[in-house]
Amino acid sequence: MRTWIISDHVDPGRPQAWIIPHPAWATASRALWGEPARLANVPEGSHVMVVHGEDTMVVVNAPPARQLRRKAYVEAARSLLKLGASGLGLWLGGLDSAHWPSVVFGVEHGLYRYREPDPALPMVTVVVDPPQRERVELLARIAVAQSWTRDGVNMPPNEKPPERLAARYQAGAPPAVQFRVYSRDDLAAMEAGGILAVGAGSARPPVLLAGRYQGNGSGPWLALVGKGITFDSGGISLKPREGLGRLKGDMAGSAAVMAALRVVAEQGWPLNVMAWAPLAENLPDGQAYRPGDVLTMLDKTRVEVISTDAEGRLVLADAVTMAVREGAAGVVDMATLTGSNVVTLGAIRAALITNDGHLARLVTNAGDSMEEPVWEMPHDVEYAHLNHSRIADLKNSGGRPAGTISAGLFIGHFAGGVPWAHLDIAGLAFDGTDTGLGATGYGVAMLVELCRQWAATHAQA
Repeated sequence: MRTWIISDHVDPGRPQAWIIPHPAWATASRALWGEPARLANVPEGSHVMVVHGEDTMVVVNAPPARQLRRKAYVEAARSLLKLGASGLGLWLGGLDSAHWPSVVFGVEHGLYRYREPDPALPMVTVVVDPPQRERVELLARIAVAQSWTRDGVNMPPNEKPPERLAARYQAGAPPAVQFRVYSRDDLAAMEAGGILAVGAGSARPPVLLAGRYQGNGSGPWLALVGKGITFDSGGISLKPREGLGRLKGDMAGSAAVMAALRVVAEQGWPLNVMAWAPLAENLPDGQAYRPGDVLTMLDKTRVEVISTDAEGRLVLADAVTMAVREGAAGVVDMATLTGSNVVTLGAIRAALITNDGHLARLVTNAGDSMEEPVWEMPHDVEYAHLNHSRIADLKNSGGRPAGTISAGLFIGHFAGGVPWAHLDIAGLAFDGTDTGLGATGYGVAMLVELCRQWAATHAQA
């Protein structure tokens, strides 16, 4: 894990490689060299490298668009990494604090290397005004958790079957987090028909992992539920071969909820949070479930299978049922669920579908605060009717029209009357331009901030 040092001044042993936002150049150069240095024009959306004595500076004039701003800092960090910098400084003093998440997360992403050993990780020193140190320290912890998430999502599918991925999620977790693994035999005894069906076609058995952090005694529990399909071939409803390797990332939701749980426990915040990860591999073979089957879910809902490639909502449904049974007062699920989410929102915002206005506001505020914004979709009862089946209680696909909404509402059925929110992060969790290392770590920051706001809300209650 990378070391981030947060300081309110420049130490004598400071780094000699720096990333400096263009608006902070005068302040930063004065602090570093004793007087403000002149700087040539830096066009918006680009960065320029400045050498001053033994120091190398990358000055970033980031565009106002959130995603482009983050990309600018990714590229700035990579440019210093190519020069062999063993450590670098990041100047945040004087920069609009609303932009800090994209800056800090962009720098961490730019420095990221898949499963790089700790001694090889460049250290980052951040200089910020004293009153803001605590917020930047939190952003740095989240950034490190995003890289932990990237490692899991980027991991080849043969190296992360469900049982092994569950073990990875537990390894090195804070002592305050308690885990329980439900094996395939446990799931069979519980009659968790959704998770069992999805994993039936693989020789690698499905599991359900639950993690709990209890920081608020008898206070209400928030449940985070993340889709954990370790590889999604589509099952018998086989996906096209193009880009199929990217489907190793279909467990990004589970990685995000487990990363958020770790950060919350490290912070020691006063809330109760549980994280659920239904983990399965969706493959076709003689034991696989079929289109036309009717499954009996954990809560006894009968579901007609329209497509075995609509598997994520099935595993999430059983996990949401477990969260409700275990006493969740609020449930938030996160999943790379539907391709129609990319068509609808263009991989710019996550889709939000919910049954509760208060929880919707918490999620929306959390996303805005961490520059991972959401867009609430409609949830008229007519959309739920798209999931109606003539031979079962529900069908697992309502078809292409309003596909993101009907898929989310399918999951919401299993929350019953408990406040629930669904976040579809398809198109955001994995950058399709990089098949091998495309994980972004998206969603971790939003979930951590949601937990912080949940703690603050229930502390005031």
